[in-house]
Amino acid sequence: MAPDATVLFSRFAFIFLIYTVVSSGYISEVLSCQMQHFLSTSKFGRHIIGVVMVFIFIMMEGGWAFNVEEDEEQENNWSSGNVLDTMIMAIGIYLVFLVSSKSQLLPNIIFFTLTFTLYIINTQRSYWVARKKLDETTNTNLIRFEIGLFVLCIATLIIGFTDYVLHQRKSYGNAFSWMKFLVGTPKCSSI
Repeated sequence: MAPDATVLFSRFAFIFLIYTVVSSGYISEVLSCQMQHFLSTSKFGRHIIGVVMVFIFIMMEGGWAFNVEEDEEQENNWSSGNVLDTMIMAIGIYLVFLVSSKSQLLPNIIFFTLTFTLYIINTQRSYWVARKKLDETTNTNLIRFEIGLFVLCIATLIIGFTDYVLHQRKSYGNAFSWMKFLVGTPKCSSI
C-alpha cells in the first residue's frame, strides 16, 4: 500500500479531534460578552471559527501539503508549513465534520468510534514502523485493516447522513431547508 493512503487515514481520523474540542466548547464563557453573543447568533461566524480551529491544529503539526514528497523535503513547524494546502484541507475536514454531525446518535457514535480507532491504529503502526518494530507482513495487514476501517467510516457517514436527512424531511415537511439543515443550529427538544 502506498504511504499516501496511510497519510490520508491519519488526516481523516483528525475529525475525532474536532469532536473532542467542540464537545468541550463550554470554555467560550470566558470570552467577552460581545464575542459570546456573536458566536451564539452568527451561523457563519461559528463555522468560520470551526475552520480556523482545524487550520490552527493542523498548522501546529507543521501544516500539510497535498504533495507528500514535497512536504517531507523539509521539516515544517507552525510557522513554516504550507498554509494554502492546509487551509484547503482544513475546509475539507470541517465539511466532513459537518456532514458527520448531521446524523442521529447511533451512527454518530459509530462514526466517532471508527475514526478514533483508525487514528489509534494508524498512529501506533506509524510509531512501530519508524522504530522498525513491524515486519512487512504485519504492516501490510494493519494497513489493510485501516482500509477496512476507512471504508466503514465512509459507509457510516453516508448512511447516517442519509437517514438523518430523511428523518428531518419527514419531521419538517415543506419547511425543510437545506441551508438550515447544513449550517443552522439544530433545535434540540428535551430528551
